[in-house]
Amino acid sequence: MSKLECIDLNVQYFGHDAVISGVTTTFSDGINVIYCGKQGGKTSFLKALSGVIPSSGKILFDGVDIASTSLKDRDFQMLFDDYALFNRRSARYNAEYPLKLRKTPKSERKNLVEEAAPLFDLDLMIDAPVYRLNEWHKISLVLLRAYLRKPKVLFIDNIFSKLDPQSRKDAFLRYIPLLAKRCDIMIYATDLVCEAAALTDQIKFMSYGYLLQEGSASDFTNKPACLSALFAFEDYSAGLPCVIESDGVCLFNKLFPLEFTLISDEYRGKEAIIAISSKHVGVSEEGFTALVTGKYLNGDQFVYQLSRDGFSFYMACERALIVGDEVVVGIKGLPKLFDPINERAIMRY
Repeated sequence: MSKLECIDLNVQYFGHDAVISGVTTTFSDGINVIYCGKQGGKTSFLKALSGVIPSSGKILFDGVDIASTSLKDRDFQMLFDDYALFNRRSARYNAEYPLKLRKTPKSERKNLVEEAAPLFDLDLMIDAPVYRLNEWHKISLVLLRAYLRKPKVLFIDNIFSKLDPQSRKDAFLRYIPLLAKRCDIMIYATDLVCEAAALTDQIKFMSYGYLLQEGSASDFTNKPACLSALFAFEDYSAGLPCVIESDGVCLFNKLFPLEFTLISDEYRGKEAIIAISSKHVGVSEEGFTALVTGKYLNGDQFVYQLSRDGFSFYMACERALIVGDEVVVGIKGLPKLFDPINERAIMRY
């Protein structure tokens, strides 16, 4: 069983601010997923793990520090969203190139490519120059090259980002399981929650170079470690300023008697951020007034955007409302509470 570990991994470009800060985690056999949005640090993190860029900290493969191991001997491969193809060469040349570097005989290279090309819709385009391929075939060629290469660790950096949504879904469902069988460890970085949740129940969530939480998609909504993790996985959610009282939460000068346990009593009587989604807000006789500023269809139910004192939040409601209406709403269920400075969770789950 293979295992890739990083301990206190840090990356700085040109000696300036850190783009990866103190990341410690483990990648095991099979598919591993990193989820983050733009500027989350996933590309720099994958480059550091694969050894493409310098970093500090330790990187261990099967318990052995690989800092002094050359890139050639690590047997890692990384797929970028810019493809790294020879544009004027044929698809066949590009597919064979990694095998050629490893001194695979020419006849064997040819047979391997011709056997695998139909799996990636390239059997009819295998001798065409890359610049004549469409986006789907270019991505297929990159994946074919990785399929033939069979690395120990395969890093995939948001490779499907240039495809339209339906083509991206088709490529993801078709090719990722195929490639996962050709390597010991796959590390797949994505900016789509649906892709992350489909592959594993141990998602690594990164934001601005920090690894903030690891867990399943339900962990990020039910037990979020930070506000950004909740926002990433919970639709129609918002953070509002509140004050934590001894018997509940004061929101817009209205006390709501919510039961919760704090990680420290020092938060009592202080300001915090209450994260509420559309399911936590409902029309109520006792609450605070808010203005309806938007209306969206979510499945078979309408979600309304509300505004109060410059803050926006959402409410799922079966009752028909009109934009411009003023309604009285209350809080229900158990919203999450976060520190207003570092946005870390301050509740015990």
